Amino acid sequence: PARQQRWIEAFNAHDLDRHMALYAEDATLFGSEDALQIGRPAVRAYFGRRPPEVRVKAYPMPRVVELGPDVAVTAGHVEFALGEAPMPYRMTWVLVREGANWRIKQHHGSPRRDG
Repeated sequence: PARQQRWIEAFNAHDLDRHMALYAEDATLFGSEDALQIGRPAVRAYFGRRPPEVRVKAYPMPRVVELGPDVAVTAGHVEFALGEAPMPYRMTWVLVREGANWRIKQHHGSPRRDG
């Protein structure tokens, strides 16, 4: 839960330094663009292209499955908004433990059709 809250706060503040601290150096992101973003610099550039009006309105606790002591996956729904226009998404993460920290190794987000 704390990691998820830090992600929301960094995203909503458009604080790329705080946001990227949550990702592994070799993270992969498949977001709202067709191109796969590989590596923290590419993930940073992707989030840097998001309009400042885009924010997380709600991100209920996703389902979390631990695959081992250092790997977990999440799946859930997130409610983004562009101004007041809703942007419902599906979101999955693969999390890996790097020392004392869990980092996002793989991130996928795609629009939901039920929104």
